[in-house]
Amino acid sequence: MKNKHTLLQTYFGYKTFRPFQEEAVDAIMQGRDLLMILPTGGGKSLAYQLPTLLMNGTTVVVSPLLALMHDQVCSLRSQGMRAEMLSSMQSAEASQDILACLYRGEIQFLYLSPERLNTMSMRRVLSKIPLNYFVIDEAHCISEWGHEFREDFRELHRLRDYFKHTPIAAFTATATEQVRNDIERQLQLKNTCKLQGSIFRNNLNISVRHRMKEGYDQLYDILKDRTIESGIVYAFSRKNVEAIAHYLQRKGFKAAAYHAGLSAEQRNEAFRAFVYDEVQVMVATIAFGMGIDKSNIRFVIHMSLPKTLENYYQEMGRAGRDGDSADTVLLFSASDVIQQKRFIEMHDDVQYKTQMLHKLNAMHRYATAEKCRHRQLAEYFSETLEACGTHCDYCLEPEYEKRNITTEAQMLLSAVYRTGQTFGKNYIIDILRGAKEQKVLANSHEQLSVYGIGMQWSKKQWFVLCERMLEIEALLPNAYGGLVLTPNGREILKGEKQVSIRADRLHVKAKALRRATVETDEYDADLFESLRRLRQHIALDHSVPAYIVFSDKTLKEMAVLRPQSKEAMLQIGGVGEVKFERYGKEFLKMFLEQSHG
Repeated sequence: MKNKHTLLQTYFGYKTFRPFQEEAVDAIMQGRDLLMILPTGGGKSLAYQLPTLLMNGTTVVVSPLLALMHDQVCSLRSQGMRAEMLSSMQSAEASQDILACLYRGEIQFLYLSPERLNTMSMRRVLSKIPLNYFVIDEAHCISEWGHEFREDFRELHRLRDYFKHTPIAAFTATATEQVRNDIERQLQLKNTCKLQGSIFRNNLNISVRHRMKEGYDQLYDILKDRTIESGIVYAFSRKNVEAIAHYLQRKGFKAAAYHAGLSAEQRNEAFRAFVYDEVQVMVATIAFGMGIDKSNIRFVIHMSLPKTLENYYQEMGRAGRDGDSADTVLLFSASDVIQQKRFIEMHDDVQYKTQMLHKLNAMHRYATAEKCRHRQLAEYFSETLEACGTHCDYCLEPEYEKRNITTEAQMLLSAVYRTGQTFGKNYIIDILRGAKEQKVLANSHEQLSVYGIGMQWSKKQWFVLCERMLEIEALLPNAYGGLVLTPNGREILKGEKQVSIRADRLHVKAKALRRATVETDEYDADLFESLRRLRQHIALDHSVPAYIVFSDKTLKEMAVLRPQSKEAMLQIGGVGEVKFERYGKEFLKMFLEQSHG
C-alpha cells in the first residue's frame, strides 16, 4: 500500500522529511489551500510532487520560465513519474499527443506557463479532466510589491472563477510580509495552511567586499582555486557580461555569457552547456537562473549591487541547493547606487520610483552595514535571528582597525573645488598625484596649490578614498560624471566633520576570501572525481543533466560510505528505488570492482 513515507524513500531517496515538508503534504492531501515560503534548497518541490503520487488526477504546475519547466519535467521523469509541459516550443503535433495523453489520464504533472493557462482554450481542456490541485511556483511574481512582478501571474486570480473547488498551493523562496499578504489576497486562498521556513541557510557563506575598479582581480582571486566547480557570476549589463566572460576565458576558465541580447538559440545552448557541466562558469545578467534546478552550484558572485534584497537573496540562493557548503560573494561600489538610481528615475510612475528607491537604499545599507549578513537578511523578511557566528564575513572578522582620513579627504575635496567641480575621479587623482597629463597642463592645473600634494598615496588608494566620499555623499556626480561637493563635503573641507575608513580597504591587495568548509570533509577526493566522471558518462547515455543522476552531496556520501550492496546504496541520501534501478547499479558495480581489485 502506498503511503507518504514509502513514497518518500522509493521515489525521492530520503528516510525522513525536511522541516515543513510533511505539513505541506498533509495540507494538500486534506484539500486545503497552501502558502509555503521556504528558502531555495529547502525542498519545496517534493512538498507538491509527493501528494500527486497518492492521487488519481493531474496536478497542474504554473511556472514562469520554459527552461525551469523543462528542467523539472526532466527531473520527474528520471524519478519514474509521468510529467509533460505544454509550451510554444512544441510542434502542433507534439501538443496534440500530450493532450491525448492528458485526456486518457496518463499525465500526473502538467507544466504550464501563466500565459498558456490564462487562455480560454487551455481552461476548456482542464475543465474536462480530473484535477488534483494547482501549484503556483515562484508565487512572488503575482505581487506588485514583489521584485519580479509579472502581469500574466496577476491574472491567475481567475482560477477561482473557473475552478472553484480545486485547491491552490503557492510556493516561493522570498516574500516580505507585504508580498505574502498580496499573494494570499490575489489567489483568493481559503482555509489556508501557511508554512514559512527560516530565511537562514547555514550552508551558505556570505561575503561582501568593496569592488576595486572593475573587480577583475578580485574575481580571479576567488575563482583561481575552483577549476572544477560550477558557479554563476552576475553582472549589471550585457556589456559587462561579455567582458567578464571573455576575461575568464582568457584566464583558462570554461565560461559562457548569458543575456537578453543573445539569440534564443545562443541562450539555450549556453544554458544547456552549463546544466550539463560542459561550462563551468555562467556569466549572466539577472535574466538568467530564475528557479534553475542545478543542485551543484558552489558559488554565486555579484559583480555589482543588486536592485533589491529580494533579488539578491533569490540569486545567491542558487548556490548550494544540494545542501552542501557554497560561497556567495558581493562586490559593490558607490557608483552602483548612482547607476541604479538613474535607471529608477527614468520611470514615470511616482509610486514605483518611491518603492524602488526604498528597496535600493535597503540593499545599500545591507552592503555597508557592520552587522551579521544572515541576520540582516532575516530582519528584512520579518524574522528574528541571532548572529550566524561563522557563516559570513562580518561574523568571521567583526573587529577591524579604523583609520582617520580627514586630511586626505580635505585634499581630495579641495582639488574638486579648485578645478571647478566639473572633472571626474581620474582627472582629480592625476592632479593630486602631480601627473603631467596633457589635459592637466592644457588647463594650467599644475599651478594649483593642490597639484602633487597626494603623491604619498597610490592611484588605487585615491580611488578608494573617492569611493568613500561618494558613499557618505560628501561628493556626488553630475550628469556628465564630474564630481560636485555637497553640504556634507563642505563641512568636511572646513574641518567641521571627521572621516574614517576601514584600514584594510586601503590595502590595495584584496584580502583572500575565506572559503566555505565542505561538510563531508572526510570523503576521498580522488574517489569523488571518479564518481563524477561516471555520473557524467551515465548522464550522457540517458541525455539528462549530471545533477539529475545524483547530486554532488550524494556522491560525496558514496565516497565516504563506499556501499557494497543495494541495501547500502539505498541508505544514502538521494538514492531511492527508482534512481537505483535507473542509475545506481553502475555506481554499485564500480564499488564492488574496487573492493575486489
